[in-house]
Amino acid sequence: MAFDGLFCAATAQELNKWAGARVEKIHQSSQTCFYLQLYFEGKRGNFVISASASRPILAITEESVARPDTPTPTCMLYRKHLQNGRLVAAEWVENERIIRFAFDSADEMGYVKRKYIYAEMMGKYSNIILTDENLRIISASSVSDITASVRRIMAGLPYELPPKQEKASLFSLTDEYFAILCKEKSGMRACDFLLKSFLGFSPVVARELAFRAYGDSDTELYPENSAPLLKELYSLKSRFEDNSFAPNAVYDSEGNGIEYSFIPLTQYGSSTVLREYESFSQLLTEYFGKKEEAVNIGRYSREIVKVVNSHLARAQKKLVLLKNELEECDEMDIMRMRGDLITANIYRIHQGDTSVTGMNYETGEKMTVILDASLTPAKNAQKYYKKYSKMKRASVILAEQIEKTERECDYLSGVLGFIERAASPQELQEIKQELIDGGYIADKSQNGKKKKTPAAKPLSFTTTDGLLVRVGRNNRQNDYLTGGADRNDLWFHIKGFHGSHVILTPNGSEEPTDRDYTEAAMLAAYYSEKRGSRNVEVDYTRVRCLKKPAGSAPGFVTYEKYWSAVVDAVNPFE
Repeated sequence: MAFDGLFCAATAQELNKWAGARVEKIHQSSQTCFYLQLYFEGKRGNFVISASASRPILAITEESVARPDTPTPTCMLYRKHLQNGRLVAAEWVENERIIRFAFDSADEMGYVKRKYIYAEMMGKYSNIILTDENLRIISASSVSDITASVRRIMAGLPYELPPKQEKASLFSLTDEYFAILCKEKSGMRACDFLLKSFLGFSPVVARELAFRAYGDSDTELYPENSAPLLKELYSLKSRFEDNSFAPNAVYDSEGNGIEYSFIPLTQYGSSTVLREYESFSQLLTEYFGKKEEAVNIGRYSREIVKVVNSHLARAQKKLVLLKNELEECDEMDIMRMRGDLITANIYRIHQGDTSVTGMNYETGEKMTVILDASLTPAKNAQKYYKKYSKMKRASVILAEQIEKTERECDYLSGVLGFIERAASPQELQEIKQELIDGGYIADKSQNGKKKKTPAAKPLSFTTTDGLLVRVGRNNRQNDYLTGGADRNDLWFHIKGFHGSHVILTPNGSEEPTDRDYTEAAMLAAYYSEKRGSRNVEVDYTRVRCLKKPAGSAPGFVTYEKYWSAVVDAVNPFE
């Protein structure tokens, strides 16, 4: 666990620089994650408190944060006690994996009261606890069992620190005490010695100090070889006295995080990459941000995919039924011919006859028509003519419905492709808003007011020869991009498949180079459902040649004059 007690101490010193900031807004994205928007000395930051075992973050970032449409009861409770208050201090609870954040905020009567948030970064036992000025618990993200014999965590009870461990503190280190510990635990691996003897150490920091002392983290410790390790302990202690930390993380060759710390990690081999950061906030948000983003994309996309697949299955079922009904309308000409035959032979038909056989003058063959014995010959003819008229009208309506349903199926299939290629929760949110606007997802905005969504921002690239290329990442962005393009801009789209609209903007009246055309076409192929394929055909034309039919689905355009290029569906800029 890299988020150890010493890491908490280093992080608390950095976060304390925001002491005095005002709490403007509070959001809760999950049971163990809160976002507090702070305002301090003319700048704003989002304070992330995440006590998830897989995503421990205490950081202040300028990046946008998740804002659920409906706040949870816990979020409302935090707003009641902390909103418009001020962050007084960020304090490390010495030798514990806990940081305490003190806030001053006014109560219902306007009196300023002290409140605390205890962020306990303890792996699977992590917790976020809100207390009053008397340290009585107001709320906890993880509540203990009522039968617990030690340290019960629940609303109304006084807050208690975790039970003390029989270990020494790094900050009370002396030569004499270290010598006693070495003698007692002689022969133990140096890294294990640190873990079992001192508070606040994680395995990665213990291994790092042993590696620095001996060049091997598995070296056994004896009194006679303990001097290098003691030197490293004093060096570590001085980092806290001088506030000289080095936020860094180690990544493998594929960019996956291995470990992170407040001191440079030198124990890993040359096959890894050590990346340094300007702050712990930057370290934690980047290290865990990508992991969380992938989790969010998976979670959000599953929800949207489920909705889209449901509507797609319904539309496909409807399409089958419509086509079956249209096939039944193929008999409308037979109904008309039966009426014609009855009319032509009406002089020899008597009421009560059950059939009549005569010549079908359209086919030149004999034809037998079943009659309703209870109807007159004229009424029998009229019956068949009515069926013919009804089928004729139905065939026109059914053809329109089939075309409309086919467009809907095509649109929903395209949406699934955009969901699959989405690279961030923000892109998925735009797709969700598109589905809300289209009536596929219920609008849950409060008081009937539509939630404002930020303007679409397509991807932007610069070709090798310096021209701007923009790529829509969903249908809303496609419409935004194509609708706002100059009529002389060049538009690209994969031929016959779903994909993004790509706009290449020429430099004035100068014609783009062949390389410009090729790179734009490759982007259109890459951001489509044929990504990774070879020899993909891409259509391109001037924006002025595009037409968007009234009432058409988002992202849908038509064009007649165009050219085609065959390229590989890869990103030319990677």
